[in-house]
Amino acid sequence: MDNRGVDKLGAPFWKERHKGMKVGKSQALLYIFDALLKKGHITKEDALSDLEISELNFWRYIQEIKAYLYNFDSVHELIYDRKSKRYVLVEVVL
Repeated sequence: MDNRGVDKLGAPFWKERHKGMKVGKSQALLYIFDALLKKGHITKEDALSDLEISELNFWRYIQEIKAYLYNFDSVHELIYDRKSKRYVLVEVVL
């Protein structure tokens, strides 16, 4: 299987099919969370370019995901790695 015509997460033609389409909060949250689950990390720059959202909205979505993990998933935590400038989904050792 080749990777032609897929975006960074492997979704076929996401940007082309939805070019000019306003991405809602739910879609943006799911896209970011999916990236975290599949790759284990996401950069602000990747999200901003893929979703065409503002930095403020990205920060808000990250806070929503952190709150979700805190309230409903005691196994994972979302941290910011300053060295690599990316948000990383890590397993919490209990």
